[in-house]
Amino acid sequence: MLRTRILTAVILAPIILLVVFLGEPWLSLLIGVAAFLALVEVVSLLDAAGYQPPQVLTILSGVALTAASLISVNAENVGGVLTGFVAALDPPGIVAATLVAVLLLLAAAAFMRGDPKIGFVTWSMSVFGSAYVGLLLPTIALVAHLPAPGGTAATAVGAFGLPSGVAWTLTLVLIVWAYDTGAYLVGRQVGRTRLVEHISPAKTVEGLVGGLVAATIAAGIGAALIGLEPWHPLILGPVVGMAAQAGDLAESLLKRAAERKESGSLVPGHGGILDRIDSFLFAAPVLAGYALLVAGRGG
Repeated sequence: MLRTRILTAVILAPIILLVVFLGEPWLSLLIGVAAFLALVEVVSLLDAAGYQPPQVLTILSGVALTAASLISVNAENVGGVLTGFVAALDPPGIVAATLVAVLLLLAAAAFMRGDPKIGFVTWSMSVFGSAYVGLLLPTIALVAHLPAPGGTAATAVGAFGLPSGVAWTLTLVLIVWAYDTGAYLVGRQVGRTRLVEHISPAKTVEGLVGGLVAATIAAGIGAALIGLEPWHPLILGPVVGMAAQAGDLAESLLKRAAERKESGSLVPGHGGILDRIDSFLFAAPVLAGYALLVAGRGG
């Protein structure tokens, strides 16, 4: 299993890094494909847990939210009909308008359930399923569009003169990968104290500490790439690392409810797509929030 995990990582990591360096539209395309595959897995897990979401409608709702989020992030680059569409929905914004439409459509689908209690649960879970991926995953694209102070996402920053958006996205990837690797290796070697046993028995406090140390080191590299002051990694690493762990636990909670060990089997040695992006679902918005509110990258 470990050999398969390593082999898969060796194959996928360069592809992901290449897409990060290439930027748009390739990044949004990758996010869109990953979102669709993850939504299929989420709906399958919700169904296995007994929540009976309207499968096709929930997946399409999640795809619509993903598309709206990606269009919003790439608003300056869209053209044709999309330009008028974005302008017409400002305010409330294309993402907010799409979310309202999703809430209404999924509510209408829930009306068809014979039992109101089942209908309410169906509505709640289908909205959760579509928003869980459709709203959280595209924040990776938001990170890729973070501008340099007084500049744009394409402005060169940091020690290597990388575009600001690329530097921030690399920092996100490095922190999440470092946390996952550190937590896995330390937990595997010296882990004894269970972290949240009823959700994920394999997670340990020792693994958490090892992951946070690795995440902080990765954040130091990221700070050099971005050009942040030396104190930022001491906050950024642990905060984003904890968010990555929370994202992993959130997916584990869903899998536990569905009585499944993995979300799917598309990624050999790692499970499904959702198993690979779960940490990013929480880490990306937290890093984006840090950049905007603390690091002053709001443009």
